[in-house]
Amino acid sequence: MGELTHVSEQPDVVIVGGGIAGASAACKLAAGGLSVVVLEKQEAYKDLVRGEWLAPWGIREARRLGVEDCFWDGGGWEIREWMTWDEAVADDEVEAVDMTGFIPGFGGPMAFPHHAVCELMSEQAVAAGARLEMAAAKITVRPGPRPVVSYGTPLGPRELRPRIVLGATGRGCTVGRQVGITMRNSMHHWGGGMMVEGMDGWPPDVQAMGTEGDVMFMVFPQGYGRARLYLNFPTVNKHRYRGPGGVDRFLAAYELKCLPDHGKAVTAATPAGPLSVWPSVSSVPEGPPLTEGVVLIGDEAGNADTVLGTGLSCALRDSRTVCDILLGSADWSPAAFAPYVEEREFRLERLDFGASIISRLHVEFGPAAVERRRRVRRLMARNFAAQVTGLLNMVAPEEVPEFGFSEFFAERLFRETA
Repeated sequence: MGELTHVSEQPDVVIVGGGIAGASAACKLAAGGLSVVVLEKQEAYKDLVRGEWLAPWGIREARRLGVEDCFWDGGGWEIREWMTWDEAVADDEVEAVDMTGFIPGFGGPMAFPHHAVCELMSEQAVAAGARLEMAAAKITVRPGPRPVVSYGTPLGPRELRPRIVLGATGRGCTVGRQVGITMRNSMHHWGGGMMVEGMDGWPPDVQAMGTEGDVMFMVFPQGYGRARLYLNFPTVNKHRYRGPGGVDRFLAAYELKCLPDHGKAVTAATPAGPLSVWPSVSSVPEGPPLTEGVVLIGDEAGNADTVLGTGLSCALRDSRTVCDILLGSADWSPAAFAPYVEEREFRLERLDFGASIISRLHVEFGPAAVERRRRVRRLMARNFAAQVTGLLNMVAPEEVPEFGFSEFFAERLFRETA
């Protein structure tokens, strides 16, 4: 019996990928009365290191989708202040930025354990009527007016023929590659991350970033002495944190003169999860992120450099926008998703531009880069408008003033004389 193909099912929607984008869409669509099957390749959700910071505009999207409680119940922690400690910033210039007032009613950004939130979100989807298949292996998608999704299970192969497929497999772009959607990729630097605990000496409501030497660091507390640490570094150092002793070298990188007490609150912490490193890639789709019978959402539909931290907020915006189209009309043809394609192209263009500015400013190293950061800080101190790109971490791209996305603005920011 295990060798036979299962009789084809015909649900309304198959979602390939049970992460934040896919699971949130399943919650919304199942609650709206559609039959939904979610296919997730993992046997159980585990620490994937990335995707644990949600901007206030992303929290607003989660609320609109009806999944905000999954974040809070899964360990969500509000971060209220942002500190920049940097070799280009004198000790008496370090200031705390209040992040709680950018969107009324939503407070500061949220940090959380990604896998715990995915578990709760998938449970909510199942409670609403969706079917979740974990350990779905070798998933293939064939587009068309009635797309075909095939996958393996311990009991043998299965086949689904939904009305539409949502591809939500993340940066691997498993579905997109199969249906012929290509990306224009670029890479500026490498990144790495790890969960730690025992950071009791770190202020629990403060996230931090800064650059010293040849690392750009980020610290995102998750409460009760836990924090997610990230480093961004040049491509020539991509092997530095790999292999034996990599974890120790990663923690030791936070022994920085610019940090209070030279970073001892971080270097004394205990690893509480895997260390992962990756090329920090920006991917822009070469054409619409859809074809007949298939629509891509989340990172699979294209993404800005991870240094910006807006990937999850984008995933939730994608999920909400596509769900609203599916629930609002019987027309699920590619043309029906034109508003999604247009808005997403606009959004990704702005985020990609903003991420490129942050990368050039904070993830380039050496004396010239230090002087550039000093020069930009002086410019921002004189003209508040120069800080506009920083709004992308807090508010939705369409709410950021247009002048912050012009080549003239970038040239003014990075010219050699202030």
